[in-house]
Amino acid sequence: MDVNLETSMKIKITQKAIEFLQKSNKHELYIENIDVAQCCIPLASPPMVRRGSPRKPEDFLVFDVNGTTVYYDRNLRLKTEITVDAQGLWISRGLFISDWVIKY
Repeated sequence: MDVNLETSMKIKITQKAIEFLQKSNKHELYIENIDVAQCCIPLASPPMVRRGSPRKPEDFLVFDVNGTTVYYDRNLRLKTEITVDAQGLWISRGLFISDWVIKY
């Protein structure tokens, strides 16, 4: 993996996502690859964004984004820029990457 790509990747966290993390008293999140297979055909899906830290942090790149620790799955393709946002209401609220584009 090219170290220059790792250092040039820009991660933004929206104000809604920051507030969501603060309400749950978390200062870290992780972005992980999700492999989905349906009847032997792999489906492309955006990565999952979760609060907290991953079970195997050694499998992730670590970024500091304005005091929030972001773990980025080493199995994901590095992007030049991503934005983490929050969506949903009440208990179905969660984090997602708002500008992830799936290319086939």
